[in-house]
Amino acid sequence: MAAIDGADAAEDSAEESGGNLAADIAEESAENLVSAEKSVEHLAAEFADASMKEKETMSLSDDGSWWSFIDNKQFWKWLLIGGILLNMFTAFSSELGVDTHTRLAEDDDGSLVWGHTRPIDHSASDPDYAPAKNDWTLSLAPSSLGEMGVRGLAIVLTLALIGVGGIAYGMFSKGNGRRTAALIAIYPTFVFSTGRAYGEPTIAIFVLLIVLINAKLVADNGIEYRIGGALASAICMMGIMMVKGINPMYGVFFGLAVLAYHLIDIYLPALRSVTRNPLRGGLLTSTSVALIMLALGTTGGGGTLSVISMEPTRFFTALIVSIFNILGIYTLFGMMIWPFAGSILKKLGQTNDMPATFITITIAGFTTAITIYVAALWTYESIIWNSDWPWVMWTMGNNGRYISLIMVPILMLLARLNHLYPDLPSLENPGKKGAALALGILFIIPISLLAGIHGQTYWTDDAGEYLAENMEAGEDFLFVNDATLGMHYLYTFHTEIDLDNSRNITGHWRSPDSGWQTELEGGVKMENRGNLSNVQWVVMSPGVDWNPPTGWNKDGGGEVDFMNGGGEWTIWTTHGPIIA
Repeated sequence: MAAIDGADAAEDSAEESGGNLAADIAEESAENLVSAEKSVEHLAAEFADASMKEKETMSLSDDGSWWSFIDNKQFWKWLLIGGILLNMFTAFSSELGVDTHTRLAEDDDGSLVWGHTRPIDHSASDPDYAPAKNDWTLSLAPSSLGEMGVRGLAIVLTLALIGVGGIAYGMFSKGNGRRTAALIAIYPTFVFSTGRAYGEPTIAIFVLLIVLINAKLVADNGIEYRIGGALASAICMMGIMMVKGINPMYGVFFGLAVLAYHLIDIYLPALRSVTRNPLRGGLLTSTSVALIMLALGTTGGGGTLSVISMEPTRFFTALIVSIFNILGIYTLFGMMIWPFAGSILKKLGQTNDMPATFITITIAGFTTAITIYVAALWTYESIIWNSDWPWVMWTMGNNGRYISLIMVPILMLLARLNHLYPDLPSLENPGKKGAALALGILFIIPISLLAGIHGQTYWTDDAGEYLAENMEAGEDFLFVNDATLGMHYLYTFHTEIDLDNSRNITGHWRSPDSGWQTELEGGVKMENRGNLSNVQWVVMSPGVDWNPPTGWNKDGGGEVDFMNGGGEWTIWTTHGPIIA
C-alpha cells in the first residue's frame, strides 16, 4: 500500500509539474505572441512612414509632377546634346558679330584698313587714322583664318568650355558634371557669342581655370603650391588681357593679389575670419575693386573709366541700369541660378572654408569690375557718338554678356556648399527647388533657340553683296549711318566686298548730320576725315534722305526686317542705273 501511495504521490507530483510547465509555456508563448504583434505593428508603422515619405518625395520629382523630368538622366543627356548641336548650328549659320567683322579687316600689322572704330572726328571715318594693335593682342578672329576658319575656331572654343566646365564642376561635386555642361551649352550668352565668334567662351575658360587651380588643386597644400596657384592665376589673367587687347602685364597684379590672399591665409590665422568666410571675403573684395575703379575714373585715369569725371550723373544712372542688366538678367535669370540664390546667400555668412571663400571673392571681384566697366562704356560711347541718352544703353545692352565668365564658378560654389551642407539644394539634388529649376530651364530654352536659330542678321549683308557684285576694283563707297556703331557696321561691308584686301576698295562712313554732302558734292576736304573724291557709290541707311545732284542714280535697295529696325535702304551710283 505504501508503494501504491508513493506511486500515486509521484504521479500527482508529475501531473502538477507537467501542469505548471504547460502553464509556463503557454504564458511565455502568449508573451512572445504579444511581442511579435507589437514588432509587426512597429514595422508596419515604420514601413507606412517610409512609404509616406517616399510618396512625398515622388510627388516632388518622380510621381507625375510636371517638373519630374529634371531628375531624369536622359533629359540632361539630351539637353546637353541639343545645346551642342545648337551651338554648332549657330556657329555656321549666324552672321558674325560687328567686333568680329572689325577684326577680320585688320592688316598684317593689326591696323584697320578703313580707319579706327573710334575716329578723331566722331562723325566721320578716316582711313589714315588706323593705329596698329599692340603686339600682345591675342585675336580670336585673325584675318589669316578667313571667315570659315574663324567660325570653326569659335565652335571649338565653345565645345572646350562645355567639356572643361563639366569636368571642373564634377571635381567639386558628387555628380559627373553633365548637368553643368548642359546648362553651359544652352546658356543664351554663350550661344550668342558662339554665333558671332566673340571671346566670351575663351575668357570663361581662363576664369574657371583660376578657380579650379586655387580652390581645388592647391587649396589644402603648403606655400609652394599656393605660389604656383598665384603664378597660374597671373598667366590666366594675362591671357584674358590679351584677348581683350589690353597690356597683359596687368595680369601680374592679379597674380600678386592672389598670392597675397594665400600668404594671409597661411601666415595670419587671425585673419582667417576673412580669408575663410565667403561673405566677408566677398564684400571686402567687391568694395576694394569698386573703390579702386571709381578712384581711377574720378581722377581722369583708367581709359574708358575717365568718363566718370566728365559725366558723373550720366555714369551713375548707367550704373543702376548696369546692375540690373548684369546681375538680374544675365546672371540670375540667364544662368538659371535664381532658384539657388537665396540658399547660397544664407550659407555664405556661416561658412568657414577656404575653397568656398576663394570662389566667392573671384565671383565678387569680377562682377563688380564688369558692372562698373559696362556703365562707364555706355557713358563713354554715348558721348563720342553723341547718341540719344539713355536709349544708347538699349542699343549696347548685350555688353552684359561679359559677366558670362562667372557662370561656371557660381556652379562650382553651389557644389562646394552642397559638399559642406548636404541638405542644401544643388543641381544633382534640387529638392524643393526642383520646380523652380525646371521653370528656369524652360524659360531659357526659347531664348537660346532664338539666339541660335535666328542668329545675328544685318541689312548691310544684302547691301554689301550688291556692292561686291557691281563695284570695280579701286573704287570707293560711302556709308551714311547714325553715329552709334556706325564704324562697326561699316566693317560688315568689308567682309562681303574685300575680305582679303585684294580689290583695293575703300569704304567711308559719315553720320547723317556730319555735312558729308559738302564733301561729296563740293569736293571739300575736311581735317581728320577720309577723302571722298573717289566715291562712286553711296549706301543710305533707313530713314536717311538725300536729294542727289545730277549724275547720281538710285541703283538698288531693299527692305529691312523688323528685328533690324525696319525701313528701306538704298544705293546710289555715278555709273548710271544698273537695274531697272
